[in-house]
Amino acid sequence: MKHKRRSNKQKKITGKKIAFLGAAGLCLLALLGFCAFRLYAAHTSAADKAAAKKIYRQSGRKPAGMINGEPFFQEDLAVYAAELRAAVAAHYGKKYGLSAVGASFWDTEYDGATPREFMNKLALNDLARNMVLIQQARKRGIDAPQTYHDLEEERAEWNNPGDEIIYGPKTLGPAEYNSYRISGISDELKTVLLKKELAPTTAQLKASFDSLNEGLKAAPWLASGVRFSWDAPAVPNGEIRAAIERSLGQGLSPEALVDTLSASYPGLSQEPFEVNSRYVSKEEAYDQELAAILSDAGKGSCVSGPEDRPELYYITEKMGGGILTFEQAPLLGRNKWINDQFDIFLTKKTKAARITLCSDADFGK
Repeated sequence: MKHKRRSNKQKKITGKKIAFLGAAGLCLLALLGFCAFRLYAAHTSAADKAAAKKIYRQSGRKPAGMINGEPFFQEDLAVYAAELRAAVAAHYGKKYGLSAVGASFWDTEYDGATPREFMNKLALNDLARNMVLIQQARKRGIDAPQTYHDLEEERAEWNNPGDEIIYGPKTLGPAEYNSYRISGISDELKTVLLKKELAPTTAQLKASFDSLNEGLKAAPWLASGVRFSWDAPAVPNGEIRAAIERSLGQGLSPEALVDTLSASYPGLSQEPFEVNSRYVSKEEAYDQELAAILSDAGKGSCVSGPEDRPELYYITEKMGGGILTFEQAPLLGRNKWINDQFDIFLTKKTKAARITLCSDADFGK
């Protein structure tokens, strides 16, 4: 089945999904120091080498190796190596106290192995895992490339859509396209496995839900009210906050409060605010900190904003919030279950995979 290049949903989400996958991967490498990465062993299979030689005779292209009898090429491996390059350099720099890395760095031995060798092993690890994922998807009738290298042909079609209207990135590099395509295949495979092979019991779903961090069980909330602000540093924040709270306690409306206090506190003003926890910016630190402050505040309370700014939030309405129960959010348990079980499933399948590496000698003259 030929991959349908761009559904409306795919067009809209591609850019954000790709950016997230790339950043998350590199951050994980740096933070964990590669400790969580599994290096799958390569084997020598005469049948695989013969199949690789046949591919070379027919196409003139030398496979770099075979995974479960399916070829991959050096350029496939190079995509993963390029994505790992910066993280590997940072890892070695930190571990061995290197202030800079030059041209000789990649082929200098550290504890019996060069950074290039280490990077290539990690690249093979990532490639093998994704190839196995695609193979498992194919077995279950999911739309996937017939061979791994067909991803490059798909990418070429994506980058040259003809007269088709495009939303999001117009062109994608190999790593970006692979991340986008494989993440979609992964989601479909999880859905299929969840229905039968990895179908959970209610008890297992609840256990997965209970294992979630409390922050992930937080119910969405909506806070609205009035934001007061004033000139700084003309007036100490503590003094004006006390005056505002005292005036509100006396029953003054925000408008009347400003009229009463503006002579004593220059620049005092008020404006309505509304914050919905569902739509807090993940890029703005101020927005995240404000949301954290408001999430703990109840109706009728006054709270200072982040960063000691000259502002005060008076909450007149607060809806939602609290911690969700399993009965309220069973999908959280389901998502945790399938993500955990899928990692176990894919790790097991990749460990059992037949991985054969080829060299120039395998192809003769």
